[in-house]
Amino acid sequence: MGGLRGILKASTRILINTLAMYSRSLVAMGLSLFSARWVLQALGPVDFGLFGVIGSIILLIAFINDGMAVGVARFYAYAIGQSVHLPGQDAQDHVTRWFNTALSIHLLLPAGLVALGYPLGAYAIEHWLTIPPERIDACLWVLRISLVTAMINVASVPFTALFTAYQHIAELALFGLIGSVLTFAGAYSLLAITSDRLIVYALYMMAIGGGIPLLLIARAFIKYPACRVRLRYLFNRSYLRELFGFVGWKMYGMSCVVFRNQGAPVLINLQFGPHLNAAYSIAQRVSIQADSLAAAMAGAFQPVITTMEGGGQRDRMIEAAMQISKFGAYLVLLFVLPLMIEMDTVLTLWLGNPPAYAGMLCSFMLAMLVMDKMTSGYMMAVNAHGRIARYELVQGPILLFALPLMWLLFRQGAGPVAVGVALAATMAAYCLGRLVFCRYLLGIPVGPWFRHVALPVSIMIGLAVAGGLGLTGLMPAGFLRVSLTTMACLLTLSTAGWFILLNEKERMFMRSLATRILRRS
Repeated sequence: MGGLRGILKASTRILINTLAMYSRSLVAMGLSLFSARWVLQALGPVDFGLFGVIGSIILLIAFINDGMAVGVARFYAYAIGQSVHLPGQDAQDHVTRWFNTALSIHLLLPAGLVALGYPLGAYAIEHWLTIPPERIDACLWVLRISLVTAMINVASVPFTALFTAYQHIAELALFGLIGSVLTFAGAYSLLAITSDRLIVYALYMMAIGGGIPLLLIARAFIKYPACRVRLRYLFNRSYLRELFGFVGWKMYGMSCVVFRNQGAPVLINLQFGPHLNAAYSIAQRVSIQADSLAAAMAGAFQPVITTMEGGGQRDRMIEAAMQISKFGAYLVLLFVLPLMIEMDTVLTLWLGNPPAYAGMLCSFMLAMLVMDKMTSGYMMAVNAHGRIARYELVQGPILLFALPLMWLLFRQGAGPVAVGVALAATMAAYCLGRLVFCRYLLGIPVGPWFRHVALPVSIMIGLAVAGGLGLTGLMPAGFLRVSLTTMACLLTLSTAGWFILLNEKERMFMRSLATRILRRS
């Protein structure tokens, strides 16, 4: 009975974390989609595109920071899994050592990243990017403001990663929700600003993007006994060597992602100017919001499967990785399919006069998101395992190849469609690479993925698209048609998900869970 209660308790925590993150993501998505229209209206297409370009420079730091956060959270969770077999004080001390190791790095990293990022960013703004001369000074101020925000976020990683490792993700979701509401309010108030709105918007985003992490740092000090500075644990060579052995390769892989995702808007700017940058920024915003839905579940599972691996539960970890791939793709499809079917209509209703090519780029971005989520659990399994050197060494350049491919297509006269083709083709190769490496590193056969993920997801997509397109041929474009198409897709996906995606064990678990919830209510 004790083991069963432990399983139910773990399942309940995962469910609570998933629902909290999913609810936060839904609210944040709605607020962000509404606020994007106000920001575009307030800034205008040129400044909106410029903010996206400058943001792409800053995201070099943000993505490296994300790589560090993944590594730090991985070692926290792995240590928690190992600590199950240690006495109480030793278990806490084990995690404290890793906290101080992470803190050692993040005491120095922010200053180094800013020292490197500012001169490179300023040079790009003044000499490289296509920016109207009268907006260069404003863009430089946006760069400085964004770097301060990035520096605070980098410094907060050792503290915020504790929430993830200890699976207190619902609390993270609450802080994230507060940030989303404040961002929404700032976007609306931007319309009333009479001074330089680009600089004001950057300042407001700094207040939110820097203030929330500072609150989380204070909360971590109060909440976690392991969050204590111990001078004798700082800069411990053996711990630093092990952490950098993982994080170094993770940062290499994340750097490839950065140069891919943020090199694309630079190439677009050089080839087509800031107007197509506005379309790309819209596509990125839509993709990020859709991704946040699946990330809600992934964020709840990542520390769980890492703790399983640390505790020697390899079979359970592999099963969880398969479930993440299935349900991550499913959660994304609930949002992506209705949107892709009605993309042009939705963009018109949302933005009024969307930038040219925004619909096409959005469709490519969302298709790539589905590919990514279908194999995301396998990436988490590799991270939990820890041997990532060969994985990152091969996978990173596959993604990075999108840039020379895009430039080659530009030179051949392919036009803006080359952006989507290059990104999607390399993403497909990258996802297949995940399957190959899981077979090599963990012994996970590829066949079950095709049977339990690729096949059912493909069938669901075919059924939902057939139903949605049928409605578009019967009704004129408008809000009513979008609503009915969405309902038809959701109904089809819900029915097909139950009978096609879930296996019998998962259906039994869902019935049992529903029964428990009804009894408590």
